[in-house]
Amino acid sequence: MNELHECVFEALEILIKHDLDLIETQPKEECINHKLAQYLEAVLKEKNLLGACSVDVEYNKYKEDEKKMSNGRSIRPDIIAHERRSGNNNNLIVIEAKKGYDDRDDRDKIVNLVDSQAYQYSVGGVISYFPRREYLKIKFY
Repeated sequence: MNELHECVFEALEILIKHDLDLIETQPKEECINHKLAQYLEAVLKEKNLLGACSVDVEYNKYKEDEKKMSNGRSIRPDIIAHERRSGNNNNLIVIEAKKGYDDRDDRDKIVNLVDSQAYQYSVGGVISYFPRREYLKIKFY
């Protein structure tokens, strides 16, 4: 496991420690993702891995160009750690996070952003928040 994976795990641990009620009460997933993004940014800063990057929620474009999958479909990742206005040259982490089980579309989006020559995210992950269970699920790509 690399340092970026560890940062995502640590951010999830902080989310569970401080904001478990968000997962249990099931607000919109954007609310949960916002807190996870804040914790991820703090962890990346603490470990000196953020550099010129920012952590953003629902960020879907570079200048006028929308993020698109290889099939041309527009996408909006839930959480990304990237350097804004870098021409997609410094993309660290991309995450899709859902209440309940992820689906093929979520996995395809992440795989596409990690494997794509245009985006080249270093790490991609799909997170499933299970409000009625006592665990989360994460899969890295």
